[in-house]
Amino acid sequence: MSKSNAAVEVLREGQNAAAKQITLFRLFWLFLLSSFLGDLIEVVFWAVTRGELVSRSSLLWGPFSLVWGLGAVVLTLALHPLQGQNNLVVFFAGSLLGGGYEYLCSWFQEWAFGAYFWDYSHLPFNLNGRINLVFCLLWGLAAVAWVRVVLPGFIVWIDRIQRGRTRVLTGLLAAFLLVSTAVSAAALIRMHQRQEAIPASNPVQVFLDERFPDQRLQDRYPYMGLTGGR
Repeated sequence: MSKSNAAVEVLREGQNAAAKQITLFRLFWLFLLSSFLGDLIEVVFWAVTRGELVSRSSLLWGPFSLVWGLGAVVLTLALHPLQGQNNLVVFFAGSLLGGGYEYLCSWFQEWAFGAYFWDYSHLPFNLNGRINLVFCLLWGLAAVAWVRVVLPGFIVWIDRIQRGRTRVLTGLLAAFLLVSTAVSAAALIRMHQRQEAIPASNPVQVFLDERFPDQRLQDRYPYMGLTGGR
């Protein structure tokens, strides 16, 4: 069998598998892979377009972008029932879903942490600087690619590793992501409190002030902006 025929068979296998039930194991690994690859894509994009090698991770520990990971999970769950529809339907559904998801993520970050991690105010057809038309259309294209090619490919690989001894590894990775997410969120919340001149009143806040001062967070999130200065 030629390489092209083998690739077609793998894609068909993935499409058949993706059409079935989406399990928790699949969702976790979709989240993990998308978080890692999303972070890598953004690092490369910034290096190519701006000549800067900067962190684009959502977390203090680990190269993972939660926005990409959660986006992959949302796209999978929402678009799974549309696999039998034509690409135009998937495109428009993905554009609306992706735009709404990005807007919600931006709003939540400002509400929870008093910070924003992107601002499209300088781009045309934007809504409150949180989303813009071009990126919404890119979400639509990404949705088509995700449903037709990327998701089936991921599913094939995930199902194959599930046959191996991956239960312990999956548990360890899940625990690491939970801890890293909790610490990162706590550090950002505490930074927002410092901006509001709220003094540390317990050992946890003292620990966060000592280990994760504003400068360390700015170094980790170099393009983070504070809503007070927006």
